[in-house]
Amino acid sequence: MKTEVRTFDDLVKVSQVGRYTPAERTGLLAGDLILSFGIHPPSDISHDSDLIATLKRSDWLFILRGDVAFRLMYGEGIEGAQFESASPAENITVPTGASWMHYWGGIQTSGQTIFVPDTISPWWAIVPPLLYARYRNWQMLAAIMLVWLVALTQGPVTFALAYLVSIAAAMFGGASLMRDALQKQGFVPRGTYSIARHTDVAALEIITCERVRLIRQNKPAAPSPNSGDSEAAPNPSH
Repeated sequence: MKTEVRTFDDLVKVSQVGRYTPAERTGLLAGDLILSFGIHPPSDISHDSDLIATLKRSDWLFILRGDVAFRLMYGEGIEGAQFESASPAENITVPTGASWMHYWGGIQTSGQTIFVPDTISPWWAIVPPLLYARYRNWQMLAAIMLVWLVALTQGPVTFALAYLVSIAAAMFGGASLMRDALQKQGFVPRGTYSIARHTDVAALEIITCERVRLIRQNKPAAPSPNSGDSEAAPNPSH
């Protein structure tokens, strides 16, 4: 995958996100650095807040959280978020020409965060228990292990059929089933993400989990290692 290292001079920082607001449900967090609002650079939004009304649900915000750059679907909008201007972010590694993968985001009250892909890779589907363990979907992990144990007692042919069915279920319906099961485990939907590299998924989960915990403990988010302290500016959106 090709990447380039860039410096972003024009960006804004999310200074606050109100609870139970569209911005929170979209997935924004205090401390996020927004690199672009759809096709608009942050300065355009700062100088003309009416441009926010032109963004569609399918548009993507380009965001830097910690040291991971990703896209977040505009979704329900950014009402409830407050912004301030931020210092330039230097040495940001940005994937180029990549096939960005879409993920469903979920967060528990404890701050635990999970991102489930829209499409399950065949490599994961070959061993469904590892797939469900990776995404901490304990209900489906327990269910498939029980089915396999019962099938194994019926003989190798029955077990082989059960194994093939479980692979097909993981590939063609696994993402939807995992989302439903995770919501039953207490994960609340928090945005649709687009992430370019598989290695960024776990890193973004960790960063998001720590950020949510700090926010709920009323502690300021740690600054990005790639940016300086931000300076206050009028909010482009409320």
